[in-house]
Amino acid sequence: MTHIAGKRSKHPQYNVVYEAKETIFGVVPRANDWVTYVCLLKIEDGGELPVSLEMTFVPPHPFSVNMPLAHSIKAKSISELYFRVIEFLGKYGVEFRG
Repeated sequence: MTHIAGKRSKHPQYNVVYEAKETIFGVVPRANDWVTYVCLLKIEDGGELPVSLEMTFVPPHPFSVNMPLAHSIKAKSISELYFRVIEFLGKYGVEFRG
């Protein structure tokens, strides 16, 4: 257990060993509308889900779908993380484009 401001926390603190800014693009094929998220990718040196991605939507919204303004994803690996990104975008009819 770690101590935070005199309180015990059940969640240990891990160090960030890698951090990068990413831009994720997608397209809504039926409308040819583009979707963009700026992201912060972090990899920590421990934990059950050490890879995380904080996504922030870049306006304008496509006419055909209302995307969430922010979304967070955690995973065991980078591969799993980007699979979850593809799943997240797919819920809104958006195809991942890099």
